[in-house]
Amino acid sequence: MRSHPDIAGEVLRLEYTAMSLNPNARLYGRRSLLELLDRSRPRDRVCLEAFERELDVPWALYHVRRLFLLSESGKRRPVMRSTERVDTGRPQQLAQRLISVSERHGIDVEHDPLYGRARAWLRPRRAAWPMTEELFVTAPARMINKQEDTFEQEWHACSPAPPPGSTLT
Repeated sequence: MRSHPDIAGEVLRLEYTAMSLNPNARLYGRRSLLELLDRSRPRDRVCLEAFERELDVPWALYHVRRLFLLSESGKRRPVMRSTERVDTGRPQQLAQRLISVSERHGIDVEHDPLYGRARAWLRPRRAAWPMTEELFVTAPARMINKQEDTFEQEWHACSPAPPPGSTLT
């Protein structure tokens, strides 16, 4: 990465975006690439500056839902996902909107003031399957709307009543 900082910046953005939507989506092992870089080291600083340039794009507010379901035999099924772009704008603007609306509904927000991401969990992931997960998050506007054909039907069958703030938009 240090030999090709522009590529490093792009890879860092890819991982940051993936981890925005799913904190477990590190590209390489247990630590994120950002955790491996130290701004005090000149070659790392160049990579981080390339990453910051990659983040200087329009951002989006996403509504993300996941279903962790079991088959009839009790085995884990593949996770079903729904990612919907709700709005676009600048990172600070979207983060402030998410923070403001979340606070009105009593929902905590994780905010990364250094790079811009904000995340509000409406339904955090539990430890045991089956379960649902739902959040609103800001990230670079690189993700497209994506949802499996039977997602809504499964979601409504598995989800309890909407939590407060489920209409954060």
